[in-house]
Amino acid sequence: MSFGLRVRLSIMMFLQYFVWGIWLPMLAQHLGPNDLKLDGGQIGWIFSVYGFGSILGPLIMGQLADRYFATERVLAFAHFTGGLLLIAAAYAQSFWPIFLLLLAYCNLYMPTMALTNSLSFRSLGEANQSYFPSIRVWGTVGWIAAGLFFAAYMDYKELGFYRSIFELIGLAGPFESFLGWWRASVVPALESLFAIPFVGLPSFKDCLRVAGFFSLLYGLYCLTLPHTPPTPAKESDPIDKKSALLESLELMRFRSFAVLIVVAALIGIMLAFYFACENFFLEAIQVKAEQVGAFMTISQFAEAVVVLFIPWSVANLGFKKTMLIGMTAWAARFGLSAVGQPKWLMISTLMLHGFAFGFFFIVAQMFVDKSASRDIKASAQSLLIFVIYGLGTVAGSAIAGYTLDHFKTGAGATAADHNWQGIWMGPFLLTLVCMGIFALLFREEQIGEIREDGEALPESTAAVH
Repeated sequence: MSFGLRVRLSIMMFLQYFVWGIWLPMLAQHLGPNDLKLDGGQIGWIFSVYGFGSILGPLIMGQLADRYFATERVLAFAHFTGGLLLIAAAYAQSFWPIFLLLLAYCNLYMPTMALTNSLSFRSLGEANQSYFPSIRVWGTVGWIAAGLFFAAYMDYKELGFYRSIFELIGLAGPFESFLGWWRASVVPALESLFAIPFVGLPSFKDCLRVAGFFSLLYGLYCLTLPHTPPTPAKESDPIDKKSALLESLELMRFRSFAVLIVVAALIGIMLAFYFACENFFLEAIQVKAEQVGAFMTISQFAEAVVVLFIPWSVANLGFKKTMLIGMTAWAARFGLSAVGQPKWLMISTLMLHGFAFGFFFIVAQMFVDKSASRDIKASAQSLLIFVIYGLGTVAGSAIAGYTLDHFKTGAGATAADHNWQGIWMGPFLLTLVCMGIFALLFREEQIGEIREDGEALPESTAAVH
């Protein structure tokens, strides 16, 4: 296994989630009372765009990558074009332009999550799949870096989030010394940049504009990734072999695969609640709006640690127990959030989100890859993305927006004017239902039956250039 290959794939994962980690955690601040002042229902529908983008986009682009175009070229087109759409969305001022631009963007971006997984698995080959978690963890690092970077960008003079961290660990003095150097050396350079008319001072809309800039750079980088050619269908193949989408849907004949897909869709509803509501919840417990994105990186720090234990957990506990542990962490996270206090505990529950995400979603991706034959891996991964970020998220985002409006208290003008216990009890109960379904019906031993049925020829390691 080439170390250089692992580095290239790790950079890919870093940039993949760095772009998303800039705009998604802070988008609610741009749309809500701190900037555009859209209402809860509109915010909920805008957050549904990455769900709608996960319905049609992944299924089409998975087919393109499996049958017609090299995966790295599909990735390059999606991210470069997507960067232009994000920049355009930053300048939109009302619901419909923002909704439509982000909808177009997400139809390009969301499929790339599955494509980066399939490209990684094919480049590594069957014998080196255990390296995937150590590569995928760089996506988590990218999300963390995005939150910390954007917090510094928004508060470039005071670095308030970093000040609070250094004060917490008793290093206020060294931080003040660093801040003095920062203000003397870095701030003047930044102010010269911000004085350029097209750039301007930092604002919440920059979560879209800055993410778009990095998406353009990532699109160019994708052209340097390992060549991952498609596997064209033969003229003599039946229609289900010519369509990688149809062939991947046939995996639903197996109960365990079907159970995973259904549970993943329900989990997607809870993810929508997290992204649409957590911003406002943190504000309600007195976290400054500019620092919300940085605080939300706590979950990714936890995820980064958890991902490193995934190979051990899968090898010793199996897919089923590992994913159940992940769902248990989500139940605990939503249940504790419903309590609503104290502040330190509410912030600490963010670690449980990262713990759950790593142990459920990344392990689910590994299970899907082992279930799918070589010629439909991109489409099978796209199917998983479709149900998590598509069906589940569209439903969850819409429900979350109207839930925020329904549980308003008093004037309802601020994040604190909500019944947060009522808001969080819904995803808590749904998680318990998911755990029950999964525990009763999922049987990981069926993976052998799926592979034997799905592969007519032995899988060979893909060539890497």
